[in-house]
Amino acid sequence: MSVVAVSAAGVLLGLRFKAPALIAATALLVIGSFAWNGLGLPGHVTVTKFLILAFVLACAYIIGLSLSVHWRQKEG
Repeated sequence: MSVVAVSAAGVLLGLRFKAPALIAATALLVIGSFAWNGLGLPGHVTVTKFLILAFVLACAYIIGLSLSVHWRQKEG
């Protein structure tokens, strides 16, 4: 479920924002992972899981960015 949520966030970021938003979202992912593990909630975020989520976020951002460019070219 977290992969789907991160993917959706990445596509939405790509549709609207530039690269600094991706850096901020990745930093938020790091902070959220540490907070999740620190609170002792179920489903600990391991390093491998974090790397997968960061990769999915970046790929989804690129997809959203390419969709944004495609739609802008189609309109203009």
